[in-house]
Amino acid sequence: MSHPPVHHNAPPGLRAWLDSVDASREPSVRDVKIDGVRCIIKRRRPGFLQGVSYALRYVRALFLGVGCKIFLGEFPRPGVLLRNGLAHEAQRLSQLQEAGCRVPEVWWQQQNLLVLEFVGSDLAYLIRKEDSTSRLWLTRAAATDLAAFHARGMWHGGAQIRNVTLQEGELWRIDFEENIGATLSRPLAQAYDLFQMLASLVSLRKLDDGDARTLGKLALDVYLDSNPDPEVKAGLMRLARVLCAVAMPLRPVLSRFPSRDVQGFFRVSDILQPLLLKP
Repeated sequence: MSHPPVHHNAPPGLRAWLDSVDASREPSVRDVKIDGVRCIIKRRRPGFLQGVSYALRYVRALFLGVGCKIFLGEFPRPGVLLRNGLAHEAQRLSQLQEAGCRVPEVWWQQQNLLVLEFVGSDLAYLIRKEDSTSRLWLTRAAATDLAAFHARGMWHGGAQIRNVTLQEGELWRIDFEENIGATLSRPLAQAYDLFQMLASLVSLRKLDDGDARTLGKLALDVYLDSNPDPEVKAGLMRLARVLCAVAMPLRPVLSRFPSRDVQGFFRVSDILQPLLLKP
């Protein structure tokens, strides 16, 4: 992120295209070409159960906050966690773009609708399809990019590997709806970003156990070498203690369960566990 990103122009026919489609039949996310230019169109549909849904999400966020307070020492406020969605994403994208970060431009915004610049293929897809040499390069690049992003004091909130894209040799960040970083301390928010990247990386489809662990360990080592922030490392160690404590009793029961998420959980706990052994 050492130089300003190069953006593409919004297609001139965007407004006409939006007016021509039946919004009620559109998917929540659509990748579409308009006048030969690719756009990402995101929609949210409010319903009559929206109030009930908010109440349930608030209760869920409250339990999450209590768990974070007990295990990590910080309480993410539910009301702040729930200030997410498309309006929040548009605001964050504008802030990050002004700071010179490689994030997509907002080309259109109105209630429950956001049109974004297309900024390349996501790394989850690329890592699954590429050979081992390219996988290592992409993993190293993703870890270095996250470290540089954090070194500038930024946090993502949705730092899974699928939310990093590659376009013309440069990495971009997408999907900024989640707001957890706004209610955690900066080091813990960044440690959570790193955990999200690692957990999503080692849970990718089409990776065998050995490859997944190799990529996860590489990502962790490269990140810590590139951003040796002791506060972020301390936050990551707090996460690791909780993860390893949960993994230990579950391993005899679930370690042979074929679910990608279950296997990814044990892999990331194994990758983080050595942090707890170091002085």
